[in-house]
Amino acid sequence: MSDDGRHERRAELLGVVTMAIPVVITTSSRALMDVADYVMIAQLGLSEAQAAILPAQMIMWVYIILGMGVVSLVSSFASQSLGRQQYRECSTYAWQGLYLAAAIGITAAVLRPLLPGLIGLIGHEPAVQELELAYSRVALFTAGPTVAANALGWFFVGIHRPWVTMWSVLEANVVNIAVSLVLIFGFFGVPAMGIVGAAWGTFAGVSYRTVRLTCILVTPSMEQTYGSRQTWRPSAKKLRQLLRAGLPCGLHWVSEVLAWSIFVTVLVGTKFGTPHLVATNTAWQYLRISFMPAMGVGQALTALVGKSIGAGDPQRAIRETRIAVSITGVYMISLAFVYGVFRHELIMIFNTDPAVVEIGGKLMICAAVFQMFDALGITYSSALRGAGDTLIPSVFFVVNSWLIIVGGGWLATKLFPELGSLGPWLAAASFIVIAGIFLWLRWRGGAWMKIDLLST
Repeated sequence: MSDDGRHERRAELLGVVTMAIPVVITTSSRALMDVADYVMIAQLGLSEAQAAILPAQMIMWVYIILGMGVVSLVSSFASQSLGRQQYRECSTYAWQGLYLAAAIGITAAVLRPLLPGLIGLIGHEPAVQELELAYSRVALFTAGPTVAANALGWFFVGIHRPWVTMWSVLEANVVNIAVSLVLIFGFFGVPAMGIVGAAWGTFAGVSYRTVRLTCILVTPSMEQTYGSRQTWRPSAKKLRQLLRAGLPCGLHWVSEVLAWSIFVTVLVGTKFGTPHLVATNTAWQYLRISFMPAMGVGQALTALVGKSIGAGDPQRAIRETRIAVSITGVYMISLAFVYGVFRHELIMIFNTDPAVVEIGGKLMICAAVFQMFDALGITYSSALRGAGDTLIPSVFFVVNSWLIIVGGGWLATKLFPELGSLGPWLAAASFIVIAGIFLWLRWRGGAWMKIDLLST
């Protein structure tokens, strides 16, 4: 390789790392909101509260994730517009994302009365149901601000200013933790609200982040480069573009979160009881530690791939994707070793009940096994999204999440009940392995090179 070639490769590596670091911090920090809530709730010493918080969060995410999936394409459109040096187009997509978020928030208020029936249908123990309902009633109010903050965050990542969104989410976490501590435990004379206080803390955090990013969007420097004060009007064409490319992604995310929600709340919680549900919830916190940073690298890659394609250089997009896969692979394989070796100790950080520790240790081994394939799935899915290739991957995920996670998990409970919650976990692990291989093959097939996202 020539000196020029080596210099170009080093520049590409530096570009991926420079983009990935703040986006990893961003995605990890958002996950920290939920993990922080779990840690604080664990201090209450109520197994029912620990059992309730993840199902309640997943009920909320089943709805919110539809909007988040759609607005995730703001990054693809903004980065491809950036690559074409069409700067005003970038901010136009940010505003359309905000309008979609407003619709999500308004609809959430309409859907709120359905929560008691939904939670009752799941059928957990009465004490757990009561806490799930209390948390969900407040958490649903976070729908609009969460989608809005993500739309703006994706915009700033798309224009290759990831540090802006990173600082906003770090500040939001400070707000969340401060408000949650006061409301959960009742400091400074405020009545203790328990699990409901955690939901209000999250609402405060995401609302702060939305306001913070909106203020940055309309600063003079953003107006000068991107015309952000003039591109606020709704655009039917750009809304259609976002929905056309983003709706498959949103439906994919909804389907997957719904499948995982059934996995946690029904196949584990209802079939095997509270100790298995607590063990699953605890293991899930460690999965967040692994997949959220990987998703951060993936989100950075979406913007990098989008810009490279917009600039007419798909080969650069291929090289950037190869670098990102190497980063996520090394990271998740390292965590797989930690999860396998220290599985019992990690569970005991959150819960020392011997039954929970024994069950959780088995689940952590399962989680360790699929880490590398999760890295492949997350990274290649992000690269395909940057190119606008969302339909086929989304169809694959919708079909197979139900076929394997739900169908396979249910079959495991019937055929191998002696495995307990490990049976559904093994089915879920097989889905992650298959998904990683499929997305790798989809990227290698090169169909994404034929997509012209901005002309749709």
